[in-house]
Amino acid sequence: MSKHTRSAAVFALVALSLVATGCKKKKDFETNVKLTRLQVVKRDEKGSPLTMDVEVTYIDCPGTQIEILRSGPEFASCMQKYKLDEQVAVHIKRVKDPEGFWDWDVLQVGDCTRVPDPHDEASYKMVRECADWQVNKVSVGFECDYSEQKVLKKKCPWFAKH
Repeated sequence: MSKHTRSAAVFALVALSLVATGCKKKKDFETNVKLTRLQVVKRDEKGSPLTMDVEVTYIDCPGTQIEILRSGPEFASCMQKYKLDEQVAVHIKRVKDPEGFWDWDVLQVGDCTRVPDPHDEASYKMVRECADWQVNKVSVGFECDYSEQKVLKKKCPWFAKH
C-alpha cells in the first residue's frame, strides 16, 4: 500500500468516526413540568396507594404538551408529598420503540423515581400545538396541530420521533 493510499484510508477512517460520533442523539433530558392532576387510582386494604395517575404539563415547551404517568406503589407513595399545580423537575430518557421511532419515558418526577411498565396502557402522551381558529377575523374556537413542529423539537428535542 502506497503512502498516499494509506494516508487517504486513515483520513477516511477518522472522518467516518467523527461523523458517527457527531450524529449521536442525546438521550437524557431534564425539564420542568406543572402537576395538573394527582389521583390515586387504587389503594391496598390499609389505604396506602398502589397506583397513581400523575398528569403533567410541559411548561418549558411551546404548545400544549400533556402526559399522564402511572406507576407502582413506590412512585404513588412518593408523589403524595406534592401538591396540585406545583412545578417540579423531571428526568426524561429517549428510547427507540419497537417500530424504530424515538419515544421517551419519564423516569423521575421531582425526587420520585418512576419505573415505566411496558404493558401499561393507562399512561399516555398528547403532543400538540393549538392556536385560535379565526373565521372572517373572528375567533370561533381553536385548532390543534398534532404533527411534529420544528420549534417544539428544537426547544424540547425528546418529542422528536425521527
